[in-house]
Amino acid sequence: MKRKLISLLLAAVMLLSAMAGLTGCSSGGSASGKVSPKSEKKIGNAKRDGIEIVIPAGTFEKAVNVSIGIADENETAAEDGASYLFSPIELTSDGGEHTLGETVTVKIKLPKSVSEDDYLAIMGVYYDGERWEYILPDAEAIQNGYLQFGTPHFSRFAAVKLEKEKALDKYAETLATQNVTGQKPSDELTDCFTKTLDSMGFTDETVQGIIMQKITKELHSSAAFITNAKNGDIGDIAGQGAELVAEAIMKSMYDKTVVEKLKTYAGGAASGAVAAALKLYEGGDYKEASKEFVYAALDVIPAAKLGKAVVEATKAGAEMWQDYSVESAYNVYLKQNVAADGNVSADSWDIIFYNMGSGLDFMQREYRTVYAKASGKTLNEIDADKALRDMLDSQIVNDVKRSFMTRYNNTSAIETEKARIKEMLVTFDKYGLLSWNKLLGFPIEMEFARRIDSLMKIRENILNLVGGDRSVFGSDDDVIEGNLAEAIYKWLECGKDRAKFYDWMREKGYLASPKETIGYWKLVRSFENKYEKSAADDAYSQSWSGGGGSYTYRCEVTFDGVSYTGITHDSCKGEFVENKGTSSIPKDSYLGGERVEIDLKITATTSTNICFHLGASLGASITPVNHDDPFVSYGTNRSLYDITEKITKSYIQTGKNDTNTGYWGQSATVGGEMPSGSANGDKVYILIGMGGGNNSITTAYEYEWVKK
Repeated sequence: MKRKLISLLLAAVMLLSAMAGLTGCSSGGSASGKVSPKSEKKIGNAKRDGIEIVIPAGTFEKAVNVSIGIADENETAAEDGASYLFSPIELTSDGGEHTLGETVTVKIKLPKSVSEDDYLAIMGVYYDGERWEYILPDAEAIQNGYLQFGTPHFSRFAAVKLEKEKALDKYAETLATQNVTGQKPSDELTDCFTKTLDSMGFTDETVQGIIMQKITKELHSSAAFITNAKNGDIGDIAGQGAELVAEAIMKSMYDKTVVEKLKTYAGGAASGAVAAALKLYEGGDYKEASKEFVYAALDVIPAAKLGKAVVEATKAGAEMWQDYSVESAYNVYLKQNVAADGNVSADSWDIIFYNMGSGLDFMQREYRTVYAKASGKTLNEIDADKALRDMLDSQIVNDVKRSFMTRYNNTSAIETEKARIKEMLVTFDKYGLLSWNKLLGFPIEMEFARRIDSLMKIRENILNLVGGDRSVFGSDDDVIEGNLAEAIYKWLECGKDRAKFYDWMREKGYLASPKETIGYWKLVRSFENKYEKSAADDAYSQSWSGGGGSYTYRCEVTFDGVSYTGITHDSCKGEFVENKGTSSIPKDSYLGGERVEIDLKITATTSTNICFHLGASLGASITPVNHDDPFVSYGTNRSLYDITEKITKSYIQTGKNDTNTGYWGQSATVGGEMPSGSANGDKVYILIGMGGGNNSITTAYEYEWVKK
């Protein structure tokens, strides 16, 4: 009875406000229809008329006539920074209802002048009798040319285009409210991951703590896991949980403490996921390691318990602030007599929840649906149990109350968070991250606020990978943010193939392999082998010279030679080949596991006629760590190969052409990976050498390991 009385009082107040606002409005372009409480009704046609509404069964308690009227935009001006795309519309019923029993879908056709890059600036607005409240659009509908949103109220609405700054301000405010009012993961949820790590072999308290920090940070900083999980069954939730565990382990392998602890307690008995972690640290394949971690986690993750904990965490959800009915109800809450702790009287809560109308019903039904899936039941079965249904619905009510009270008591924190997010969005916009072709990297149905939130979380994750050190990406803000933007593009491009993204980060020099973080190789000197400078016999006169990136081998024929088919001259005496090899100089320092690339080139100058094969070859290699003599190979050196794979040999060379009138040469950039040291003073050599005749000139670049 009390709820019915509140309904009548509010309906009367809102109807008077609506009537006052309608004075002088135009009726041109209106549409109307008779609506039965027992069936769905569509009024208007968005494709043909530009506007339509879909009214579900149960929206009204009795049959009513519903009208779509066109209001005079001059009566209720748009706010500064916003402009109407069309004249506002007015939704009314002859029963005078304002708050509805079900959510009505409003669909407005957008003008052709709206381009893809306008999408973030397009919103709906709802007039509450005093001011316009903004409605975030349905992302999928807007991509099809329509502004679409649900409303639990009948009132005045409009489609508007905001100035970019105002649009970003609205998204920043919504996300800031989400972040501040969101709850930390429950003990039940974190306990699921702790038990999973125990079962995988990560039992050391310190190691587990570091991995759990990364898991908890993801759960607390983003509603993505909960949001993605709540629509699936237990298997889906377990799979997403396993992926979360795998990524946290991979990130943790950049922590020296984790590596040292794993080695200490695992010893020679490491197996399964722990062995995979140590293998990854030693330079293993990210993709294979990721699979190993996911499969290992799936085998042991407490799926049923995790599913229940995830369902418990969904409730109303932080993302409820993207629903304008919640924002509208919060404005009603602010008009109540709010106590110091944010609470209001029971009667006031009734008024607030009545104002939410079908918005509250939708959240309660969504929660019951998720609960049903996790319990292996249907929604009808859950709803048939009145006690259970009432309990689940009351949990949503309590969660909304908590969120309202948290927001009320944290206005300063929300403003601070909003300023931080706004600054980030301005930066994103500057570097093109908010352009439509970049936002297309997300699923088509993903709402814009969540896409923006994801961009910020991606940026945060990337910075976490490098220990929060922005200088890794450049020397000044412009370069840093430009490179970070490129990294975010790459993250989106790689999708779930996170190993591919890690490889890209390493190729760009932003990210070392886990082992690289412990130390680096420092160049201490370079020197050449002892080689013969010249030699002569009855047939040839030879000389060798050079070093440090430039090498020469010259050979001259000192006898007449031998006759052969097609010979064009009587004697080969005096013919010569002078081979010249050059190389780039290795860097002064390398991280363990860092890629080494050397540019090699070899050419040959010859006499006009040249009958003999007197060419040379040029190559590079890396010795094992602590190899005793760089110029003596035991077959353990690792040759550097052409990075384009066009030259398949481990060296480049010169050779005689088919007409005996000259030589050809080759050039290539060759590459390989530096090993890692373990103790200060460990040595490794990069060798670059040219061979010709029975001799070779080799330069050894000696590096010593320096522990960080």
